[in-house]
Amino acid sequence: MAQDSAPDLETPIAPETTPALADSIATTGKDSVLVVRRDTLALPKSGQSLDAPVKYQAVDSIIYDLVNEKVYLYGKAKVSQDDIQLKAGMVVVDNNTSTVTAKGIIDTTGTLVDRPLFKESGREFESDSMVYNFRTRKGKITSIVTQEGDGFLRSEKVKKNEFDEMFAKNAFYTTCNLEHPHYKIQVDKVKVIPNELIVSGPAKLVIEDVPTPLILPFGLFPLKKGQRSGVLMPGYGFTPSKGYYLTGGGYYFGFGEYLDLAITGDVFSRGSWLLGAQSAYKRRYRYNGRMNIQFGKTRIGDPISPDFSTSRDFSVRWTHTQDPKARPNSSFNTSVNFSSSSFNREFGISNQDVLENTINSSINYRNDLVGTPFTLNINASHYQNLNTGRTTLTLPKLTANMARQFPFQRKQRIGKQKWYEKIGLTYGVEGKMEVQTVDSLLFTNEVFDDLNYGLQHRGGLSANYNLLKYITFTPSVNYTEAWYLETTRKVWEPESVETVIDPDTGEEIEEVIPGSVTESEDFGFAAARTFDTRASFSTKIFGLYMFKKGKIRAIRHEFTPTFGFTYRPDFSTDTWGYYQDITFADGSPITDKSLRQEIGTDTLYSRFEDGLYLRPGRTESASITFGVGNNLQMKYLAKSDTGSVEKKIAILDRLSLNSSYNLAADSLNLADFRLVGGTTLFNKRLLMNFSGTFDPYALNSEGQKINTFEWTNSRNLARLERFGVNFNTSFSSKDFGKNRSRSSNQNSDNGIQQALVRSNSGTDGEREQVLNQPNAYVDFNIPWDVRLDYTFALTRNFNTSTGEFENSIIQTVNLDGQMNITPKWKVGVNTGYDITNRQLSRTSIDIYRDLHCWEMLFNITPFGASKNYSFVIRVKSAMLQDLKLTRKRFWRDL
Repeated sequence: MAQDSAPDLETPIAPETTPALADSIATTGKDSVLVVRRDTLALPKSGQSLDAPVKYQAVDSIIYDLVNEKVYLYGKAKVSQDDIQLKAGMVVVDNNTSTVTAKGIIDTTGTLVDRPLFKESGREFESDSMVYNFRTRKGKITSIVTQEGDGFLRSEKVKKNEFDEMFAKNAFYTTCNLEHPHYKIQVDKVKVIPNELIVSGPAKLVIEDVPTPLILPFGLFPLKKGQRSGVLMPGYGFTPSKGYYLTGGGYYFGFGEYLDLAITGDVFSRGSWLLGAQSAYKRRYRYNGRMNIQFGKTRIGDPISPDFSTSRDFSVRWTHTQDPKARPNSSFNTSVNFSSSSFNREFGISNQDVLENTINSSINYRNDLVGTPFTLNINASHYQNLNTGRTTLTLPKLTANMARQFPFQRKQRIGKQKWYEKIGLTYGVEGKMEVQTVDSLLFTNEVFDDLNYGLQHRGGLSANYNLLKYITFTPSVNYTEAWYLETTRKVWEPESVETVIDPDTGEEIEEVIPGSVTESEDFGFAAARTFDTRASFSTKIFGLYMFKKGKIRAIRHEFTPTFGFTYRPDFSTDTWGYYQDITFADGSPITDKSLRQEIGTDTLYSRFEDGLYLRPGRTESASITFGVGNNLQMKYLAKSDTGSVEKKIAILDRLSLNSSYNLAADSLNLADFRLVGGTTLFNKRLLMNFSGTFDPYALNSEGQKINTFEWTNSRNLARLERFGVNFNTSFSSKDFGKNRSRSSNQNSDNGIQQALVRSNSGTDGEREQVLNQPNAYVDFNIPWDVRLDYTFALTRNFNTSTGEFENSIIQTVNLDGQMNITPKWKVGVNTGYDITNRQLSRTSIDIYRDLHCWEMLFNITPFGASKNYSFVIRVKSAMLQDLKLTRKRFWRDL
């Protein structure tokens, strides 16, 4: 007898079985219902067969209705076909209609559990109940929760078609993964195109169940993963100095995995604007780089106001790195940072941008010429002072250097090496074009008037010999030659009288033009040549003191004395022809003594003084150089898990004292003494460096150095001119943990990178962006870290009015740190204190709050140059990156 509903599970099971279900199915005696306990079956195909069999299983029981061809699955039921999988507390499979009906079950506490979970083609969603047709691949779902991209779509009723598209009613979208989300974008109707986008009708933002006035006529939520083109929504706000603004708006072009481009613009209601183009490119195992070009106009204030100002600004930044594996014998790398002097002041926010006084750029190509000892370098560089606008541009600079060669070495050496076989030859040639100007004239024709160029050859012979086994003797001869196509000429223009128009009366008057020295260029090939010879001696002396008792076992001292001699002739004599006297315009010499005194006591000048390279010296030098170096180490006993072990630490890493004595000078033969030292303390956590300069000669009442030793006047060996010391350290919570690192350079940037590698989360592009820009992300893996720096600088100046020395002291302390106040709050501080002037330097404070699916960022610079603040609260998900509230004030507005 047929039975339309599922039988009672307590119905007695008869012993009769069918061959197809042997040992697993028992009949109830009514020939219509089979009860199966804890088994897995394949649904028999009916006349309307499916493409593939439907497999199902259940933990509690399976009831099969033979007449109606239905299967009832109870207890963590599971139904699958190809890539389709359905799990639920209870499932009914209808073979006649090829449909399944699934729903959850109520547990003893009244909670709905084992809700239907549907998976297909890598997508999955959860609902209260659903009906699905395996043949048409269509379905109806109630109370669905599905993950789409970074967010979740929840709907009361959903229809699914054969193209896997879903049509939902009374839905909302959110990136919050809580059962009761913190916020949602509520819509009446929505269409989901898998891996493409979500399209909705009118959308309303709801935060904590409170509707907001933010309503959109429609919604588009992209679901594609990876790179894609699209509109960049601008930020908005108001600044008193520039008016209302829209910033960062534009369009992003995704040209594929190798290249992208973002065109952005900022516009202000009072006339300021900024256009930018940012691009990133990459070829794996070949090269990667980024480029950012910005150009704009700044208008501050009202045109009728006396404080009104306007300026045009630009910035070009480009980094390019070649993978070493791409071309082992050549490389091309760039680091370009070029801008107008006021760009950082108008658009910079960070401490580095605002406090940066100089910027520089370098573009370099290197090629190891295989089969030759030469290496070729082609370089372009730029140096710019942002305060003065002075810019030095080198374009291009070509250098070829030869590796050291041994021309006298035998091809097949037999026996001991001869002394002349140790002589090595080096050679290098360099040519460049350079211009020094102000940044406002860089793109004008006036740049070519200041263009300077030249070529320089450098060569040398040197060797190393061991004398008396322990002394290293190094003789060398160096030769330098510079080529120019123009040289400097100076002439005396005597006093003259010119007739000019008086601007007040309009009458002709005579104006006396005083005599002066004018400078011009003599065109034609010219070469300057110099040479010098050197010889140095050095050795190492070791001292060791052993302790018989105590934890200190030994102290080792390494003493390195050096001694040398350098000779260079006087190239200002007539023999060389590099120097000449100032003459009249016709080339005749100036013989009048009174006129020579009027011109100056020294009328001798070098023809090559404006050259890029060699400027031959005008004095003879025969200097004896001498110095000593020191290194002090200690060995001690330290406790360990296995007892005591010997460890070695540095008491003094380096301490050197150097000077020289010029035998050819007629006075002041002894040069200043230079003291340099440094060491690390407290298990390499504190780094200390110091240096000082000491003058052995005394000063007269005018503050001028005289040929009298300081010892004669004050019984001091030398007079301190300047001294400086620097301490810096960094430490974090990791340094005090069980697995603390010995390095003092651990910081949050490394923590972000290490955590990202461990978690293996995010796409390849997202991981690369975090690794390349760690400062743009917040790391909670390190509870706290601190970096401290202390600098002390002393300069002694002679006051001629008082006849006494005055000390000029600079003392600064810098602090950079961050701390997790709670698991959700993080605070970062970058500040400094000028101890001498008793004032804080530019201080930046960053506050971050993790709001689960939202985040809050607050930055303020309350002290120092370019005060500003910014407050941002936004959704974390990149898909909804434009859902944010921003408040900013720049230093001009405070």
